[in-house]
Amino acid sequence: MNHQKIELNELIDKIKIELRNAHYSDFTISGFVTVWNRLASYMVRSGNTFFTAKIGIDFLEAGYGITVYENLTQKNKRCARAINLLSDYLLHGIIFPRRKQGARTYHPQFQVLFQGYIDKKRADGLSNDTLQSHEIYLSRFSDYLNSHGTLDISDMDEVSVIGFTETFTRYSSSTIHNTLCSLRTFFHYLFQNRFVSKNFAYIVPHDGYRQRTKVPSAYPKEDVEKLLISIDRGSPKGKRDYAIILIAARLGLRAQDICNLSFNNLKWETDTIELLQQKTKKPITLPMLEDVGLAIIDYLKYARPECESTKAIFLRLIPPIGKLEAPTLHSIVTKHMRTAGIKIQDGKKHGPHALRHSLASALLEEKIPLPIISEVLGHTNIESTSVYLKIDINQLRTCSLEPETFDWNRGEEVF
Repeated sequence: MNHQKIELNELIDKIKIELRNAHYSDFTISGFVTVWNRLASYMVRSGNTFFTAKIGIDFLEAGYGITVYENLTQKNKRCARAINLLSDYLLHGIIFPRRKQGARTYHPQFQVLFQGYIDKKRADGLSNDTLQSHEIYLSRFSDYLNSHGTLDISDMDEVSVIGFTETFTRYSSSTIHNTLCSLRTFFHYLFQNRFVSKNFAYIVPHDGYRQRTKVPSAYPKEDVEKLLISIDRGSPKGKRDYAIILIAARLGLRAQDICNLSFNNLKWETDTIELLQQKTKKPITLPMLEDVGLAIIDYLKYARPECESTKAIFLRLIPPIGKLEAPTLHSIVTKHMRTAGIKIQDGKKHGPHALRHSLASALLEEKIPLPIISEVLGHTNIESTSVYLKIDINQLRTCSLEPETFDWNRGEEVF
């Protein structure tokens, strides 16, 4: 079906049908419609009847100031998503899912083959995070092949491969790079196991991407203290949230490790907290600081609900009672930061990991050596810790050079 020339209203009607078939809520669809109505007015003013991907890009820049699809506000993410839906359907005849899904399934003609590849990678020892990424990329590839009538993987050709890579325009540069690398690995697997007669890995484009380490999102000590003071500890929720945020701010534990904390990890006899880190699978021992210990005791005595099904320390306070999950911790920290009146700049992280970064920054200010900071944060490699040097302003100042003086009274020499 040719979607290259279609009036905006007709395109919107087709996408609404697709969204409803994909079980999008009426509320979500109405949010997209709001953006599409603004787009329609923009196109009338510019004298355009037929929507194109370029018009969508121009509209996002003119209407919302969006030129880069990274570090967007939630509002701008929704606006970009609404326009990307139009572009995706226009160019490829399908809409792509936005979020990661829990269990990945592929179209029936690819299910056994694609899942076999994932199972092999799992047997090779790949981490769960890496496997999930592969599953996401393969799921998108499965959607693309199916939408273009591919009934068997042996029917895949160069046009299919290149066509799929052309759908990446709305992704970040790092996602594009990772998807291309994943495709090459998958195509090597297909060829080596004789599922296809040609190794398509060699026609996957190279993007020239070079990963750049981002500057960590850190907040000054004054903001961290302001955050802690602002928490109302007179309620069970306040007692729980205070203990969680204090652990993140004082000890730098990752969100998942805080969620996984159990009574066995609290070593009151030695005033330490000992656990196996979820990310690195390495043990870490941290001091049970006095304020941290008191906050945990206050929560356990007066706020933690009874729950026999889990030994996790931090629980939901309303049914169903159970262990907190990492995304909830992000929401907790963000809510209290806003309540404290802490300014959150666009693109700056504002969850438990930002408190971890802030701890590292504070330790650097106190001239704590990098190896010790690395041990506190539970890094397996000191190079992971060295990224925090980018936010040590005092040390960076020592690297600055004095500019050469310039004699403004000296005239130009005439030859």
